[in-house]
Amino acid sequence: MARMFTNSIHYVHEKSSMVELNEEIPISQPKIQADAAEVFQDNMKELVADLVNKAKEIDALIEMLPGIDQTEEDQMNILQSLEIENREANEDFGKAVGEMEKVKAQINQSLRLIADEQSSLVK
Repeated sequence: MARMFTNSIHYVHEKSSMVELNEEIPISQPKIQADAAEVFQDNMKELVADLVNKAKEIDALIEMLPGIDQTEEDQMNILQSLEIENREANEDFGKAVGEMEKVKAQINQSLRLIADEQSSLVK
């Protein structure tokens, strides 16, 4: 949306024609790249419509956010419970990794024993 806004301002700056504000100070050099007044007004209406539509889309997305209808305190409580769940899940993961390391060590030891027995049979 910010990019749309800055692009719109750039268009207005670049494509607007000079307007005489004081009769005593005439326009000495008109803008060469300025759009015709009718084209400029049509483009301005389109830019405004685009900005308004984008703002409405953003508002609709905000309304769809989870917890938007809850108070800040309720949202904080939900975040705290999610942090507790996350901490517990990390602990469970750590335990599972530790158990996996033990099983891996047992498998490696068993494979070494099998390899040693096979090598002693071959000799």
